[in-house]
Amino acid sequence: MSKEYYFIFYIILAAVLLIGVKPEGKGKWFEDTLSLRVSKGLLGFCAVGIMLHHMSQTIFFAGEDPGVLLFMVDVGVCFVGMFFFFSGYGLYSSLRDKPNYLKGFLRNRLTAILVPLYLCNFVFILGSYFAKYHFKKGELFPYLTGVILMNNQMWYIVEIFVLYLLFFCVFGLIKNRDVACGIYGVMLMGLIVFSLRLGHDTTTPTQGLWFHGEWWYNTTLMIWVGILFARWERQILSVIRKFYGIMLAVFLLLTAFLYNRTIYMLQTKGYWYEWDGYPGYKEKWQTLGVQFSFVFVVVLTVVILLQKIKCSNRLLDFLGEIALELYLIHNLFLLYMPIKNRVFYILACYAASILLAAILHTADKKLIRLLHKKK
Repeated sequence: MSKEYYFIFYIILAAVLLIGVKPEGKGKWFEDTLSLRVSKGLLGFCAVGIMLHHMSQTIFFAGEDPGVLLFMVDVGVCFVGMFFFFSGYGLYSSLRDKPNYLKGFLRNRLTAILVPLYLCNFVFILGSYFAKYHFKKGELFPYLTGVILMNNQMWYIVEIFVLYLLFFCVFGLIKNRDVACGIYGVMLMGLIVFSLRLGHDTTTPTQGLWFHGEWWYNTTLMIWVGILFARWERQILSVIRKFYGIMLAVFLLLTAFLYNRTIYMLQTKGYWYEWDGYPGYKEKWQTLGVQFSFVFVVVLTVVILLQKIKCSNRLLDFLGEIALELYLIHNLFLLYMPIKNRVFYILACYAASILLAAILHTADKKLIRLLHKKK
């Protein structure tokens, strides 16, 4: 089996998303399409989309023809943008609707991300050892602690940890919600500037230094977009529904246009436009401006579509439950799966990753419950 069969994976992803899909009639709207269940299901879909993105990159960077999967090489950023958007939306909507939400915030939110981080990190390191990875002197301790990421795809959980802490501090100290939203946005911009100026990590074999690389900052602001959306949700949805047809058409056209411009920027300038003595800040900012606009428009297009289309089924529910573990652990199989045929390689990576993620999720829940009981 060869690249001619890669289209199968688009069919599988479409089936996962669209089984049981429900359209709404004229003049009617789904009121729960941003609910916890639906959003978790969508993030489960995004997790398997990110996996296909990474596997497409693996094929492409190995010098092989990815065929129809070439599209997936550069669109993974949109799936990550969805993760950040719904994180921001969930943070603010919980703050808005739940009394004393921040009182147990650190215990509830941080354990929910730190336990999966360290368990998945330990399993990744252990798996790498059995796959004959040779640890150099002094490597193991920083990998185990996470000070340096052996699996640099775990960057997301490190960053969301930092963003949660910032949210807790800003919204805990500043009672005026509009001012807090503004200050939080300014702090995020500061973090983006800091990360962009660090450039890429060329000193560790895993590119595992924190905040080095464009993946640390090219979707960060989407968590702020999610917060702002939740802050003015009623007003925004009112406008979307009033001008639904026009807005959907405009956003779909913008998606196509900005996808084209993003690919052009990545190919002609990009984040790696740098060399000794020239950090390429100008080219990085130009690329970021176009790419973030693309991610923003794609995510808002999804939100618009969700007003009329409800994507919810048991498979999405399952994937939503294990989405974080799936995000964190699948790179183990991308690196060490001993299968040369790329179609079977992708299928095997999916099967092994989903199975291990389900096991790890069960363990994570038990550990989190145990920590909360001790508290």
